[in-house]
Amino acid sequence: MSSVTPAPADRPGTGPDTGPESAPGGSGRLVKLPGRPGPAARVGDADRDRVAGILADALAGGYLDPEEHAERLEAAYAARTDAALAPLTADLPARADAAPPAPAPSGEPMTAVFSKLRRGGAWPVPPHSVAEARFGALLLDLRQAVFTRREVELQADSFCGKIVVIVPQNARVYDTGSALFGKRSMPGGSGGQPADGAEGPVIRISGRSVFGKVVVHRDGGPMRHLREWLDNWS
Repeated sequence: MSSVTPAPADRPGTGPDTGPESAPGGSGRLVKLPGRPGPAARVGDADRDRVAGILADALAGGYLDPEEHAERLEAAYAARTDAALAPLTADLPARADAAPPAPAPSGEPMTAVFSKLRRGGAWPVPPHSVAEARFGALLLDLRQAVFTRREVELQADSFCGKIVVIVPQNARVYDTGSALFGKRSMPGGSGGQPADGAEGPVIRISGRSVFGKVVVHRDGGPMRHLREWLDNWS
C-alpha cells in the first residue's frame, strides 16, 4: 500500500504571491515601496477654478482659440483627479501656467430701457452679473463667453420687458427667481440640466419678472422663436 506524502506548506515569505512588492510591514499592513505610484490625488472646486483662470488667460493671450478653450474648460469642470487636470495646462507658456488666477471681472449692469441690447462673444463672465429690461429687450448670449468661475449668478429683472439668455449646451441652469403677471422659462430637461449629463458651467438665475419675460434657451435646442426674434432685430 502506497502512501502520499503531502506537499510542505509554504513558509511565510516564500509563497508565490509574496515578494518584495507585497511584503507586510510590522503592523500587518502592506509596505508601499519607493517608486511605485500611489492613488491619484483628488481635486476640488478651488483647483478647477485655478485651471479655469489659466485657460481664460490663455484665451485672452491668443494661445487657445475659442473652440479649444471650450473643450478644455469642459474637461476641467469634469476632472476629478490631478492626473486629469494637469494636462489641460501642461502645454501652455510657463508664465501663463505659473501666474495666479486672473481676478474676477466686475461688470456694469446690462440695462435695456425702451431699447434693445445685445451682449455676446468671448467676454469674461463675472461671478455675479445683473441684466435689466424695462420696456425693452435684452439678449445675453453666453455660448462663447469665458467662464472664469465654475459657478456664476445672473440676476435677471424684467419689468414690461423681455430678457433672453442663450446658455452653452453643457450648462447647468437653476432658476430661483419669481414672476408676477410675467413668465420665466428655463431650457428643457429636469431642473435645466443637459440631456446628456455633461458637466459644464453652473448658471444660477435669480431676479423678478413683472409683466415681462425671462426666457433661457440652450444652444442646440429648439430655437425657432429665438431665431424669429433675432430676424426682427433692429
